[in-house]
Amino acid sequence: MKTPAYPVILGITLLSLTLPATALLTTLLTTTDAHSATWRETKCTLYQDNRDETRAAMPANATSNAFNEQEDAFIASGCTERIYVCPHSKAELAYANLMSIKMMNAGATGSFLPFVCEGGLQTDQPTQ
Repeated sequence: MKTPAYPVILGITLLSLTLPATALLTTLLTTTDAHSATWRETKCTLYQDNRDETRAAMPANATSNAFNEQEDAFIASGCTERIYVCPHSKAELAYANLMSIKMMNAGATGSFLPFVCEGGLQTDQPTQ
């Protein structure tokens, strides 16, 4: 009596479907750290692009030197250091709010953004 070929064909078919899926899953699991680093770099590039676009539409000297230096330090760190970029003027707060919206629309979380004031936000100073 012959053994039906159906179970053998089914086994080969299932094996051919699961091996690529297993290989793909293994690749995804082993490259998680590399993907995270790439996403961090992508977010920093997006931040720089949005910054350039936003600042080009602003009047010159709308932000203070201290604010600019803090933001430059954040970018120089690859957007990885927790550097406080504290808006003090209304123009700086408007800029920080706009950048926050743009970056969150691009997929970055609020915790990525550098806009933090150690002593709390105060915008009663005039625009510099």
